[in-house]
Amino acid sequence: PIAFVAGLIPLVVATGAAQISRRSLGTPVFAGMIAASAVGIFVIPLLYVVFQKLREHGFRTNRAVTNADEASGGD
Repeated sequence: PIAFVAGLIPLVVATGAAQISRRSLGTPVFAGMIAASAVGIFVIPLLYVVFQKLREHGFRTNRAVTNADEASGGD
């Protein structure tokens, strides 16, 4: 992704003939790749950690309830 984003820089900073069309094409693609890379690097691992913590917490809670029910006779 870094090479692709670096390759888009000339489109984003274009000057001269056809600068409007080059900038209008390069800017959204550049921003989209930056956003997609940020999601892939920061958001997805963060969601993994959050869901893993929720899963562990839920498992401990359910397990504690099951053990307490067994100890009290299952009522």
